[in-house]
Amino acid sequence: MIELLLVIMTIVGMIVFYRKAEEPEPYLLPKIVGLVLLGEFRLEIGSVILPIGFIIFLLFMRTLKTNAKAKRGAAFFGLLVFCLSLLLPFLQTTYYEWPRNIAVQDTNFYSGSLVDELKNIQKELDDGQFNGKITGFDMTISSEGGFEDFDMQMIDGYGPEEVHYDVSLSEDDEEFIVKRKRFEQEAYVVSNAGTLTEAEFFLAQLDLVEKGMLEEDTDSYTFHSSGQREGYAVENTEKYIIDTAGKHKVENDDLPFEAILVEVCDGDCDVYEHYLFDVLERYHDVTEETVLGVARETSSDVHEWLNAHRGFQIAHETNGEYFLKRDGETIEVSEREYVEALKENPRVEIERDDSIWHVTVEHTYGEAPHTMEFTLNVETKEVIEVRMR
Repeated sequence: MIELLLVIMTIVGMIVFYRKAEEPEPYLLPKIVGLVLLGEFRLEIGSVILPIGFIIFLLFMRTLKTNAKAKRGAAFFGLLVFCLSLLLPFLQTTYYEWPRNIAVQDTNFYSGSLVDELKNIQKELDDGQFNGKITGFDMTISSEGGFEDFDMQMIDGYGPEEVHYDVSLSEDDEEFIVKRKRFEQEAYVVSNAGTLTEAEFFLAQLDLVEKGMLEEDTDSYTFHSSGQREGYAVENTEKYIIDTAGKHKVENDDLPFEAILVEVCDGDCDVYEHYLFDVLERYHDVTEETVLGVARETSSDVHEWLNAHRGFQIAHETNGEYFLKRDGETIEVSEREYVEALKENPRVEIERDDSIWHVTVEHTYGEAPHTMEFTLNVETKEVIEVRMR
């Protein structure tokens, strides 16, 4: 937007100063155009930007004779555009990154919803349904569920530009303080230990925690998570799976598996537990039923594609209304269409060639690509090749 504005200004300036010429002169228009562009020309040395074009103009300004006023005006106008090209992005970035105070919808963790809080933050920031992923999460609540501390980091987008979000709680526990920062290049490196989780999906898992799941004779509880889905095989701590059916104790014989880990402890960490969300079993045998799970364990590409085509990434239900998602578009559907879509997807086809299986997985919903093909060595459980289309 800023670039387009500056281009329009440059063209208008060229026309204005051409018309301000007082005497006829051969090739006047190209000269005016050249002087405006010369005034805009810059030299970048590291982080220092110099108006080298305008400096050159100053060295030869005395040689101007015919239409000197119009020509000087054109060069100075180019310098103005140069200055605006630096100032406007700075002002835009400053406004964008200025901390925002957003009211907490419900200051009680048990009666409220972290997903609703996230959606309200998106609405207030006018960021829409940004594709944020959790990079860090810490929350402290009182024994009755009131927020005492909250700190959540998210990252949105990879490539030439990405945005880092930091959401913290104000001193009076009534507002979220949201800070955003843009980066031109990818600045956050994820370790190979796990895969980042979509913010909305992560918070939906925490919304499953109910008051009865925590000890009542304590002042506060702290929740800590890296936000990553990772392999889990910790034996020397109390651990529980949390899902829509409640809280289930995990025995060491049930390990290992993959899950989103949230560490939970009371004020003094006398009570220390691991809450495990969205658990994926590690598979030992390759069958038609387990082939996707086996491939997910050994290939990050398969893992990421399957994560992008499940849960909140493809569908959600809100207040009795049903929605399916495809290529960035959210479509409201009937309950019957919603159920049928989830039953029919994903579609898996397998071609066997002795110990080599060629697997094609298709999913109508979620983001493109909608088809993944991979080759799996059944004996070694190694994914040999992955193709998306």
